[in-house]
Amino acid sequence: MKTTLRLMIGLCGVFLSLAWGQIAPSTCSFEDPLFSELSHQKAVLIEPKNYVVGEENFVIIQLEKPNLPSGYMVSVFVDTIKSPKSEPEVQGWYPKTNIKPLKEGFYELSVRVNLMYKGS
Repeated sequence: MKTTLRLMIGLCGVFLSLAWGQIAPSTCSFEDPLFSELSHQKAVLIEPKNYVVGEENFVIIQLEKPNLPSGYMVSVFVDTIKSPKSEPEVQGWYPKTNIKPLKEGFYELSVRVNLMYKGS
């Protein structure tokens, strides 16, 4: 009985692992040299000298090659790593990202800038 149950659980595990498919690769390459070139460019973040609590503070994102061809888009994600009691209000946009701290204190944020392509 125990052997049958173990075999059934093992087969169920194999079946589910096949049903879910394979893990997606960490990078996507569709052999487009333009995407490869544009996705490895430098991005510079320009922050305000002083952030003002309760007001919109803009972080400017400058790309090395800002003129993107049709179908290419930039996405911006801002994650709060550390904050005093409440997270800031954030609107991650390109080329301006809005960060509004709600309380005084130390904030540590992570900003990710991604290049996306959507073909027709």
